[in-house]
Amino acid sequence: MKPALLAALVFFSKYIATAQTSDSTFKPNGKPIIQVFGNFDYNATKNAKKTYGFWFGRAHFGYEYQFSKQISGKIIIDAGRPTTVGQIEVRDTSGNSLDVTNKSKEGSYYTMTLKFASIEWKPNSFVRIQAGGVLQNHYITQEKFWGYRYVAPTFQDKYYGIPSGDLGIIGYFTVNEMLGFDIALTNGEGFRYDQDEYGDVKIAGGIDFNPIKGLQTRFYTDYTKSDNPLKPSEQQLFSIFTGYKLDDKFRIGAEYNYRKNHLNINKHNLYGLSVYCSVSVAKNVELFGRFDQLQANTISGDAQSWYYSGIGNTYIAGIHYNPVKGVNISLNYQGWKPKDSSVNFQNHIVLSFEYKL
Repeated sequence: MKPALLAALVFFSKYIATAQTSDSTFKPNGKPIIQVFGNFDYNATKNAKKTYGFWFGRAHFGYEYQFSKQISGKIIIDAGRPTTVGQIEVRDTSGNSLDVTNKSKEGSYYTMTLKFASIEWKPNSFVRIQAGGVLQNHYITQEKFWGYRYVAPTFQDKYYGIPSGDLGIIGYFTVNEMLGFDIALTNGEGFRYDQDEYGDVKIAGGIDFNPIKGLQTRFYTDYTKSDNPLKPSEQQLFSIFTGYKLDDKFRIGAEYNYRKNHLNINKHNLYGLSVYCSVSVAKNVELFGRFDQLQANTISGDAQSWYYSGIGNTYIAGIHYNPVKGVNISLNYQGWKPKDSSVNFQNHIVLSFEYKL
């Protein structure tokens, strides 16, 4: 991390130590954290090579501990698959860039990594500060509202591959019931990487505005600039979300995301809309649907076809059942219509499940 961020963390830790007061009525306590996603998949796509499949989408194992009324800690191990290994650039002996095809966009299955390891200070109901390996707040609001992460990740997670955790510091500030905001300063590389040799950081901020009961909105942006020659352009994200929930009976939400210079590639911009809804039809039973549209700007003569390979529309619909607390089951359809007409429409029937503590 840069010296300024390191100094801020040192000051933060000293402030916690001096601000702590004794409370004889409080008893330290902790609890385990377990969350597992799994899927049985039937691939109904025309000429599909693999018809049936089973996989675990995610597994979290950890523990959180409340040291005092103001201070708590959390550590979580993640067993999943890295979403990207980043850009690959090859040059000849003269320094000229060579065209290469990167087919290794994902890492090995079920790699165990330290995802979160943070300490939280909450002096009152208006301020909450976390430092260490923290949960980023770029799409968490949308993910909670969508409610079916075990079925499919939300837009930013699914198409941009942005890690949910990073190393740094984040602060949440609640002004009143209607208004709150958060500010974060992190490495920018995600929780699988330490700070790089260039000392890059990502600056992020969001505003939550909930004007009336049941209605919530969020505005978010982040910015990353690097001196790394392999990352020639600054990367920015702009996101807006709005959702309405009628008790536990019905909810509908929509978000729009625009990512400028995706993967720090100049003028390569990804953007799109996601709309989702859910309705309760019986006790512990919900029907849900979702539509995503991912788009990208086109650049004349662009040879990086992999960049455009995920462009198209996604359709998700299904039924969700919660038989007991902590267990969720869904039978759902997931389809993808690629913009490239030479690629078949993808059709999948999926039985998804989740259990958690």
